[in-house]
Amino acid sequence: MDNTTLWVALLTAATAVGASWVTNRGNAQAARIQARAAAEAAHIAREREARRATHLDFIEQANEMRILYLRIPKYLKVEDEGSRLASLADLRDQLRDSYRPFLRSLAVVSLECHAEPIAAAKAVHAASGEAYGRLVAAEEDVREADGFLRALDAYRASVDSFIEAARQAERET
Repeated sequence: MDNTTLWVALLTAATAVGASWVTNRGNAQAARIQARAAAEAAHIAREREARRATHLDFIEQANEMRILYLRIPKYLKVEDEGSRLASLADLRDQLRDSYRPFLRSLAVVSLECHAEPIAAAKAVHAASGEAYGRLVAAEEDVREADGFLRALDAYRASVDSFIEAARQAERET
C-alpha cells in the first residue's frame, strides 16, 4: 500500500470520526432542548389545570351559596312571623356553614389565578356579604325583603361575572 492510499484512508477515518463527534454533540444538544421544551410544556399544562380546578372549586362554592340564597325569598313571604324567622334562621345557619369553604376557595383563587378572576372573585365575596347583611335586615323587618332581592340579583350577577372572567383567562393562557 502506498503512502497516498494510507493518507486517504487516515483522512477518511478522521473525517468520519469528526463527523460522528459533531453529530453526537448536535443530537445531545437537540435532546436537551427537546427535554427542556417538554418539561416547560408539562409545567404550563399543570399550571393551567390547577387554575381550572381552582376556578371550578370557587364556582362550586359560590353556587352552593347561591342555591341557599335562592331558597330564602319563599320564606320571606311566610305570614307567620315565628315560622318565617325559624326558617330564615335555619337558612342563615346553612349559609354560615358554607361560608368557610367559600372563603378557602377564595383564598386559593387569590393565590393561583390571574388578576381578572381574582377581582371577580372578590366581587362575589363582597356581593355575598351584602346579600347576607340584607338577609339579616329582612329577618328583623320583612319590609327589607326588596333590598335582599336586589342584593341576591347582584350576587348572582357577580358569580356570572366570575365565570366569564375565568373563561376569558383560560382562553388567554
